[in-house]
Amino acid sequence: MRVHSNIVIVGLGWLIGAAVVLAGPGPASAAANEPGVPEQRSGLLLLLAVALAVQAIVIGVLIAKTRRMRRAELAARAHLTEIAQMNRLAAAGELSASISHEIKQPLAAIAANANAAMRWLSRATPDMGEARAALERIVGEAHRASDVIGGIRAMFKKDSEEKALLDVNNVVRKVFDLLRSELQKNEVVVEYELSPELPRVVGDQVQLQQVILNLVMNAIDAMSLVTDRPRSLRVSSARHDPAGLILTLEDSGTGIDPEHIDRIFEPFFTTKSHGMGLGLSICRSIVEAHRGQLMASLACPHGTAFQVILPADG
Repeated sequence: MRVHSNIVIVGLGWLIGAAVVLAGPGPASAAANEPGVPEQRSGLLLLLAVALAVQAIVIGVLIAKTRRMRRAELAARAHLTEIAQMNRLAAAGELSASISHEIKQPLAAIAANANAAMRWLSRATPDMGEARAALERIVGEAHRASDVIGGIRAMFKKDSEEKALLDVNNVVRKVFDLLRSELQKNEVVVEYELSPELPRVVGDQVQLQQVILNLVMNAIDAMSLVTDRPRSLRVSSARHDPAGLILTLEDSGTGIDPEHIDRIFEPFFTTKSHGMGLGLSICRSIVEAHRGQLMASLACPHGTAFQVILPADG
């Protein structure tokens, strides 16, 4: 745009110079008094005036166009800034909702066990054994809520001090112990095929528990509408070449649409009416932070299979 303006200014200067030359009295000569010369000079002046008018219009159009482009650019930048801010707010809202979901489970279990303990104690003959068991479950759920919060903080701080040498089978068992009542309530039968000869992995126990817990809760949710076949969840672990292990969770639920199987790990993508679209994305991030892989495939004949691949220690 600046080059065009310079060309116009140079052309304008040339035309003004030509006008001065043509309009000036000039030296007295015989040629100036020849017939037809004044008429030619008048025609040239007229052409010059038209050219000046055209250039003035062009300059005005260029200036107006430049101003419109600048206003449009500023408006586009403001719009992009607004969209980026809305995306950040949406991400924060989704993340807080996901964290709230993780905390709500142990809190609900604490309330249920507290009510149970009160019922056992309010009997004519208090059942101290059952009340003690309910109170122990409350303590366990409180520790679980604390571990969830600690795991979230560690994930954002990227703190490696919490990593330790882990037996993945023990991590799996702890998660299923926590979810025993949820599995029973939804009539889910768990089939264990845990290899006793697994290599140990270096990782954050709380974060890996969160991955497994999220996958199990997804499986329970996927089987909640199944009525024509058993609700089964097969959990298996085995060695994985070249050095590492693979953990598989396979349910008999409704499965995932093949068109969506490649998108389920994308942030904010969900096939649930009540889903947040962040759970699987966070799970994959945690597994990849442990130098592993999280994959999904269609199970046969029904359901979905998730595979967690982790490298061995060292």
